[in-house]
Amino acid sequence: MNTFIIVDDDISVRSVITRIIEQYNLGFVVAEAENGITGEQLIIKNRPDIVIVDLLLPLQDGITIVSKLKALNMNTVFIMISQVTSKDMVEKAYESGIEFFINKPINIIEVVNVIKKVKEYITLRKTFETIENTASLMRHPRINITNNIDTIKKTLQQIFIDLGILGELGGKDIVNLCMIITEDKNMKDNIESMQINDMLKIISQNYNKDGSISNLDIKTIEMRIRRTISKAMKNIASMGIEDYSNEKFILYSSSLFDYSEIKNEMDFIRGKNKTAGKVNLKTFIKRLIVLTEYND
Repeated sequence: MNTFIIVDDDISVRSVITRIIEQYNLGFVVAEAENGITGEQLIIKNRPDIVIVDLLLPLQDGITIVSKLKALNMNTVFIMISQVTSKDMVEKAYESGIEFFINKPINIIEVVNVIKKVKEYITLRKTFETIENTASLMRHPRINITNNIDTIKKTLQQIFIDLGILGELGGKDIVNLCMIITEDKNMKDNIESMQINDMLKIISQNYNKDGSISNLDIKTIEMRIRRTISKAMKNIASMGIEDYSNEKFILYSSSLFDYSEIKNEMDFIRGKNKTAGKVNLKTFIKRLIVLTEYND
């Protein structure tokens, strides 16, 4: 069960949110705070899975709390609640590191749905952390795997639609690579030790019926894949610029990509950065396979 801390100067709001969490069996509240200083101290002490924090608080505002605690590399996920509707302020809140923004007055259905999305995000994040720390792709006990190839292909298609890269030539290369790795258990289990060039050779061998490998083919495939992933990053970054609360932006910016690179891409599009976000081909492929095989 996920642990929560609620930081809000209104005791009635804290009470309502606590009842919602308990009534819908979403986790349990380990602490509450009525001001920003106490809230920060309790969060550091208890390190909860999820913090629900008000934007405007006595002594220290919610954005300051989130910014300071994110700098400590805590795994806590932050949900901000507020009556403030200013687009600039909401954008600033997302830039500080929150995952979702809930408008006051509190709506039960919205709170339940947002918390469920956050819980799903936490599960996905733990899955990706497992991948980074082990040599196996799919040993996490909290995920379900589907062996239905058609289902995986349909999921890939939907993800590519979301990313705005359906029909890209490099997208076809990515699908082929994902399917090859998915169908080969040994390859999937050892993906951590594979270099991107090894992956590209696999596609090239698959394309060449006689099994020969052309360096030109490999380089061409890499350029197509890199161009496609870069386009996906640009599309996701653009979604974030338009609306930080966009569900596709929230999901893909921190799952398929590293959020720091998405932020760099957003600043590049805005003209604040001279360099765009960087794509990591191996990480993208690896996480994409997990995303296609992850089910609630």
